[in-house]
Amino acid sequence: MATAPTAESVRGALLRYRVMAFVVGVTLLLFVGAILLKYVTKSIESDSIVAIAHGWLFMIYVLLGLDLGFRMRWSIGRLALMTLSGMVPFLSFYAEHKVTGWVRTELGTSAGAAAPESPAV
Repeated sequence: MATAPTAESVRGALLRYRVMAFVVGVTLLLFVGAILLKYVTKSIESDSIVAIAHGWLFMIYVLLGLDLGFRMRWSIGRLALMTLSGMVPFLSFYAEHKVTGWVRTELGTSAGAAAPESPAV
């Protein structure tokens, strides 16, 4: 039988997921802004560079979300919700907050315990 996830085994996966949730959220907002500029003001010719960047980053985000979800042994429904949140503007920021809460609740860690410790000066 598989052992339960520990804070040490999940810490890195959670940090990677949180960073990519932020990055994907920002690139999605840039993409929406580029689309608005393209079709409303007709001030730019193409939004393809932002679209390509968001697409590649979204694929990395999905893989990191799945990595975290598999480490935590979450259901397919929860995995789908957390990975698909990178397709809706602002939802990845909310999903990152919820996922962090889920991890901390399930592992029984406090907010300070899940963060990497800073070295003493």
